[in-house]
Amino acid sequence: MKDWHPFVVRETPTENIVALLKSVTLGTNGAKYRHLNTEDRLKQLYNPIYLTLERNGRALANITCCRRPFGWYVRYFAFDQLFQVSNHMKASKGQGGLKKKISAFFESVERGEWGPPPSFFYAYIDPRNERSLLLSKGFGFKTVRKIATQTFSRTNPRSSDTLKQLENTEYIKSLCREHFGDLPLFFDFHTLNTSPFYGLFKAGKLVAFAKVHRADWVIEQLPGRNGKMLTKMVPYIPRLRKVLKPNSHQFLVLDSVWSEEGSPHYLEELFSGLLYEEGRNLAIWWVDKQDQLYSAVQNKVQWGIVHRINGAHEVDLVVRSPHSVEFKTNTYITGIDFV
Repeated sequence: MKDWHPFVVRETPTENIVALLKSVTLGTNGAKYRHLNTEDRLKQLYNPIYLTLERNGRALANITCCRRPFGWYVRYFAFDQLFQVSNHMKASKGQGGLKKKISAFFESVERGEWGPPPSFFYAYIDPRNERSLLLSKGFGFKTVRKIATQTFSRTNPRSSDTLKQLENTEYIKSLCREHFGDLPLFFDFHTLNTSPFYGLFKAGKLVAFAKVHRADWVIEQLPGRNGKMLTKMVPYIPRLRKVLKPNSHQFLVLDSVWSEEGSPHYLEELFSGLLYEEGRNLAIWWVDKQDQLYSAVQNKVQWGIVHRINGAHEVDLVVRSPHSVEFKTNTYITGIDFV
């Protein structure tokens, strides 16, 4: 533990930090939701560091970064409801002592005061969340890529006799490195740890695969102009209520997705089989909009009822660096980073 007045810096979360992160409602405009498995997720983080503002035994604010080999991922940027950003950070005006202190922390990391300096910080920001967008710009983050939030839903997912769970971690590692190892932000720690990895086979040949992460949210408001009304109506809409369950929304998060020759048919069979095996009705694939596979299948896959209602919303990949950082190719997305 180290002091970075008025913050405290730790490498393990306290009960107060966990309580804060569990209480936070994410999103402002559009969807609003809370994560339900925060404690388990914190145990899975890679090399985290917690910058926390504490008063009277309570965590009022927390910034959690995962110190990855190529850069620091800003995982959480959370504030207690009684300590609103708009009142204390003055994000839109770029002023405020607290904001300056956080900026100074980023600068100290870049100078190497907390170990080898990372090449950059990065995070994912919903551009509809005006508060987060203003904060990211205020701290010197710039949008470098657009990420699609692609849903795949089935009220009655079909099983597949040729879908198998892959358990040989060295085999999985080789698959991921072969297909994604050259992409910016490639990081296979979470791919090889926690939750299953599935492959689809035809005539004994692997033709598609994906990593699965399980997620649980409380949805307080769905995205869209009529999001509040739709959230209240969902339990009474026959097909939709099986896919969306606002009070206990269980779904799958996919990454490391591959399909031979960009086949949409293999991809649909893979995704539907995953839902069947995992007992879920919805999967979300956060994927770089310029991803070759996604570009090939985007208009050829029947994505399901949720996609027909909301489409594929965009998320900004934002980067802060003392150097010029430009990703000229599509980036690798670690799915667990979004949940």
